[in-house]
Amino acid sequence: MSWPWSQLGLSGPSDLSQVRHAYAEKLKSTHPEEDPEGFQRLHSAYQLASCMARQQKRRGTTPSAAPTERQSQDRLVEQLGQPTQEQAITRPPQKRDEGEIDFDRLFQEGSGVSRPRQEEREQDFDFDQLLREEKVPPRPPEEVQQDFDFDRLFAEGEAERVEARRRRGRERRNIYEQEQQVQFHQEQVWWQSTEAILHTIETMYHAGARENEWEKFFLGPVFQQNKGNIDLIFGLEDFVSLHQDLPQKVKIALYLAYSFDKGVSRPELRPLYQMLLPARQAEQGEKRRQWIHNIWGGVGGVVGVFVLVTILTSSYLIVFLILGALLLIGLKKGWFARTPKKLNRKSRLIKVFAVALGLACIFAVVLWGISDGSPDASVSGGNELDPREQVCQYMEEDFGVPFYFRQRESAATDFSDNIFSPESEPNKMFLAGPDAERSTQEGKRGYTTNYPDMMVRWAISDFAKSWDLKNEDVNYVSNDQGMERWETSGVYLIVLPFYGGGDLISALGELLEKLPQEDWYQLQPPKFEVVLCSDELEAGRLILYQYQSSDGSFDAESIRELYESAFAHSYCAQIIQECELDRDFTSYDHTEIYTLTNGGMAELKGLNCCRLYGLDEKGQTAMEYYINVEKARVSTIYCVPGGYWEEGGREDALEDRLIIDRKNRLGTLMVQYPWGPETW
Repeated sequence: MSWPWSQLGLSGPSDLSQVRHAYAEKLKSTHPEEDPEGFQRLHSAYQLASCMARQQKRRGTTPSAAPTERQSQDRLVEQLGQPTQEQAITRPPQKRDEGEIDFDRLFQEGSGVSRPRQEEREQDFDFDQLLREEKVPPRPPEEVQQDFDFDRLFAEGEAERVEARRRRGRERRNIYEQEQQVQFHQEQVWWQSTEAILHTIETMYHAGARENEWEKFFLGPVFQQNKGNIDLIFGLEDFVSLHQDLPQKVKIALYLAYSFDKGVSRPELRPLYQMLLPARQAEQGEKRRQWIHNIWGGVGGVVGVFVLVTILTSSYLIVFLILGALLLIGLKKGWFARTPKKLNRKSRLIKVFAVALGLACIFAVVLWGISDGSPDASVSGGNELDPREQVCQYMEEDFGVPFYFRQRESAATDFSDNIFSPESEPNKMFLAGPDAERSTQEGKRGYTTNYPDMMVRWAISDFAKSWDLKNEDVNYVSNDQGMERWETSGVYLIVLPFYGGGDLISALGELLEKLPQEDWYQLQPPKFEVVLCSDELEAGRLILYQYQSSDGSFDAESIRELYESAFAHSYCAQIIQECELDRDFTSYDHTEIYTLTNGGMAELKGLNCCRLYGLDEKGQTAMEYYINVEKARVSTIYCVPGGYWEEGGREDALEDRLIIDRKNRLGTLMVQYPWGPETW
């Protein structure tokens, strides 16, 4: 098979209709815009094959004529552009096959100019004659034809465009249905969480849960992660309004769980805030009143001591007794009560004068007692045994360990006379002192001491050393209150790493289970509190659990499970909120945009990371946060926009973009995200 038939996909010489059909088939795969060279070769092959097909057809249907005469006539036709009279008479019209389109006639009619038939312009070459002649006849001019089947090509292109539009429509519909399913699933999860929380609150209310259980529930990760849900907020409004007898402590715990003490961040929270505000105000008023009562009680106690000493040492005992009786009568009658507004001016002046006179008398008595009265300062020193040595004997009998008191050697010594130590451990010090008479049958020991409380402190200190905990990781709170090393407040802060501290909790549980079995613990049970918390954050420490010695056993297993499931994510969420990374990287808009949820653990850049999802108002993932848990402190936060991985995002595109200096000297954070500075 030779060219041009091979170019058209034909096995050999074919008629004009087959040539056109093959050319139209080849045009489907050869487009001028995509392959201009291939199209040019195809079109040239089509022109030559069409010309040869026409010549073959004329040789088979036209009467023979002299070669020279036909050549001269054809040259004349070529020059004049119209057939001669003899050709018009002798050449019969070409008969076309049925269904064959006359492209030449269509082109002539479209141009509006009458042109001779293309077949009549073709020259009928006698190849044998040409070979015999010495001079090669001139090549006829190329005919330029456009034999495109435009209607068919346009129809096929339109069908492809319709199919493409249908395919894009199906893809958009599938994406929309998937988004609707994800949104519906998220709403179902939110609603189930809301129902579970409201059911738990109702159960706790009817079961009469204690105040610390309410506080623990409101500060727990389940409530904190769903507290921004609008359905939960409305449910809490209904719960508070329907249960007017709800304890004040519960309302205050709910008030603090929403951080209403710092203000209302969202408008939909304002009704709930208004419901809980009276309980908060009542609590603050009660604290102020208690503070004032304590001050007046202390002042009254001091004044009472001086008055009592003055009365007992004065010869005017009868006078003071009369004044005291008048004071008691006045208190009973309400002379010192607040003056009613309806009382006339004269009565009010008399009452004020009486109160001022009574206070002046008391003040004069106090001054007189200080200047003239002197209590008996004699000290009974006839006892052969020092009371402190007696305390050591009593404590040795009770605790089975010898003790000694730190006697003051000089005025510069820091030790007081009531500081004691075990003889075997002189570096450990505690307080003790005589207290009335000793009677074991009546439960009177004859002394008071904080030895068991200090034993707890020493045990926790040894525990911290065995786990290589630094001073900032174990805070005895006593140090913050200016207490000496022989004193303790009984509150111990155990600072947990935000991840990987499960073994530490288990070991602490073993210690707290072992202490109550000691003899000294059972003889005088100490009162203390252990707080498991995080390191310092801008809003304070994140508390995992508060254990008090009066609570009974320390459930280390459940506490460790709570720690490993939610503590790291709650800690990281707090840091993200403090750095305002949950607000779409805006420093000017203080409206919280994203709701942070627990995304489990994930691996990023070969690091084990804590992952959180930032959900927008539609519940869709707008941002993913990754925080490395292999370091003791959070130093880098990776911020990945939603859908970044699905769109082919790479880990190496996450680069250092922002440095955040945390407040209160909490260090510096490096934020990595895939955007350039121009998009910030």
